[in-house]
Amino acid sequence: MAERSGEDPDVLHRRAQIAILSGLAGGNEDAFELMLSVRPCDVRGHFTPDVALLEVAAAALGLACPPGSDRLEYEGLTDRYLADHVLDGRTVRRRTQYAIYAAACMRGGLHPDLLMEAGGWEPRLWTYAVSAVLLYCRAAVERLDLSVPAIAVRIADQLGLEVPAADGVSE
Repeated sequence: MAERSGEDPDVLHRRAQIAILSGLAGGNEDAFELMLSVRPCDVRGHFTPDVALLEVAAAALGLACPPGSDRLEYEGLTDRYLADHVLDGRTVRRRTQYAIYAAACMRGGLHPDLLMEAGGWEPRLWTYAVSAVLLYCRAAVERLDLSVPAIAVRIADQLGLEVPAADGVSE
C-alpha cells in the first residue's frame, strides 16, 4: 500500500483506472494480478480506488447493455462470467454482489453510499470491484463479439484515458 498521502486524489483515481484497463488491454484477466496493479493507488487515510474501479465496471456494463438492448439476467451472472473466481463464503459472495450492484447503480445514475455500506470493509471494496470490472467486461465481450483487450480500449476511450492497445486488438 502506498504511503504517498500528498498525491492528488484525482491523479490516483485516473491511475487506478489506467492500471486495470492497461492490464485488461494487455490480455490479463487474472483478478489477483489486476488487484496488484491497482494496489499502489490505495493510500490509507487519503484515497481508495473504489469509485474509480466502479466507474470502469459501469462503463463496461454500458457497453454490454446499451440503451434499447436486452438486459443482463442477474441469476447465474457470476457463474457465467466469473467461473474462474473462487467465491467461497457468504461474505465474499455478498461483497462481490454489492460491487456488481454498485456499478449497475452508478451506470443508472445513482451513486451508492459507499462509505456507509462498505467504508470499513477489509479487504476494501475496490478489491471486490475488480470482480465487477471483469464480469461486465466479459459480458460485453460476449455481446459485442470482441476481445477483452478491445473492450478495455473502448472503455479507456470512453473515460478519456490512454492505455496501450495490445497487438492484434481489432474492433
